[in-house]
Amino acid sequence: MAGAKPQVKVALPVRFMMFWVRHLQQCIASLGELWRTPASSMLTLAVIGVCLALPASFYLATKNVQQLTAYWKSDAQISLFLKRNVTEKQRDLLQKNIASMQQVAAVELVTKQQGLAEFQANSGFEDVLALLPENPLPDVLLVLPSAEFSSAGAAKKLLESLQEHSLVEEGRLDVEWLQRLDTIVSMLQQAAWLLIILLLTAVALIVSNTLRLNILNRRNEIEVMKLVGATDAFIQRPFLYTGFWFGIVGGLMAWVLCNILLIWTEYALQQIGLLYQQDIYLSGLNVQEFGWLILFATLLGLGASWFSVNRHIKQIEPS
Repeated sequence: MAGAKPQVKVALPVRFMMFWVRHLQQCIASLGELWRTPASSMLTLAVIGVCLALPASFYLATKNVQQLTAYWKSDAQISLFLKRNVTEKQRDLLQKNIASMQQVAAVELVTKQQGLAEFQANSGFEDVLALLPENPLPDVLLVLPSAEFSSAGAAKKLLESLQEHSLVEEGRLDVEWLQRLDTIVSMLQQAAWLLIILLLTAVALIVSNTLRLNILNRRNEIEVMKLVGATDAFIQRPFLYTGFWFGIVGGLMAWVLCNILLIWTEYALQQIGLLYQQDIYLSGLNVQEFGWLILFATLLGLGASWFSVNRHIKQIEPS
């Protein structure tokens, strides 16, 4: 046809670059949409931040409780009372063999002389004990289980295996408090995971419902865009970026709230620690955990927005 303009073919690298440029433009434009309605946007972000802060706080609580229980379990020693006729050579060889076991972190020897001296110093019966013809106390090996075998069940099995040695008269381990401690920690972890699932579901519902309302408010605009040939993917993209911003900003707000809660809790515990002359410090989110929090919040925002936007955009057709 005379006067028709020839079609201009765009090179593949240029098309690839323009694809990402358009994505960047829509990403920034979606942030501008949030800025145009600061009150409602901040309210939504605050709710998302609080809902994400609670699971993160439960994670920190579980993390610090595990560190505290690990410290308590480090005091869970097995006391092996050796037979009276054991020689020093046999005793030292037994200590060396036990220390080489995988289940054992350390072995400390308390000789009968050390035990008697400590008993004399603490009991107040120095004069009576001095009249004894010989030392009635046996040598004792204090066995500290390794971290992998510090649970109640593993420590009890280790005690049973050590008691079978011919040089051991008796072994003792207070496993009842370890069993109670493991039960309490397990119960707290299960409750925390249940609450985390519920709160993350709430975040997904908040993002989904917020974007659904945005779509309904822009229904006429979406119908016009479809009339001029815009695809569903093109129309969905700004809403998906809105979910992206909800996730990443909500994750940052959750991190700030977690740190505030952590500082306040640590201060309160330190006041209690002063009464017992103990320094109490809590662990916060490290760099890797902070990165996982932001990544998870972002993916949660994107996933919830995609589910809502994909469903509602398809339902809008120009009449």
